[in-house]
Amino acid sequence: MKKRSGILYFLQEVSIVVIGVLIAVSIGNYKEKEDNEKYIKKTLLAIENEIQLSQTDLDSVLTRHLELYEILGDKIGENEETLGELISSSGGFQVAAIQNVSLRFFISNKAELLEFQLISQLLDIELKSESLKDKIKLLSDFAYDHVREKDDEVKIKFAYLLANVIDGEQTLSESYSSFLEENKSYLKKYK
Repeated sequence: MKKRSGILYFLQEVSIVVIGVLIAVSIGNYKEKEDNEKYIKKTLLAIENEIQLSQTDLDSVLTRHLELYEILGDKIGENEETLGELISSSGGFQVAAIQNVSLRFFISNKAELLEFQLISQLLDIELKSESLKDKIKLLSDFAYDHVREKDDEVKIKFAYLLANVIDGEQTLSESYSSFLEENKSYLKKYK
């Protein structure tokens, strides 16, 4: 009988320890889930705000670039202005302030918390942003190298490069709009 009560006592003690461990794990899992939800909420709000700000700035710059492109088309072959004078008299070209800080931080830390489609859209935006930076660099390098030239061929090459930048800006703006529209319900869930 003593042996039986010893086994029973042992099983009771083990049961208490196991139940305690299960409770601790459950509390830890609950806390981790709550922390992840808070993290997702803060990060998605930051990403949404960055996209909205970037899109507003990008759309403003895009409008100016479209106007510059039209002016270039009208003035090529008609005047003797240098490329620099032509750009300056047309209001110049600008670079949109595109922000991707939250996106980069989130993807490098806790990307597994989001749906794959959302991550793929954010990565697509990142790639298009980088592509636009490359196009702008080509345009600005060309402009600086030929700023004092009056040759129509230089102005036409500049117009082609500007059209390439405009295409990149339009594509990125469409990606921003698509992201915000397609993920409205997902983003609202965390507001």
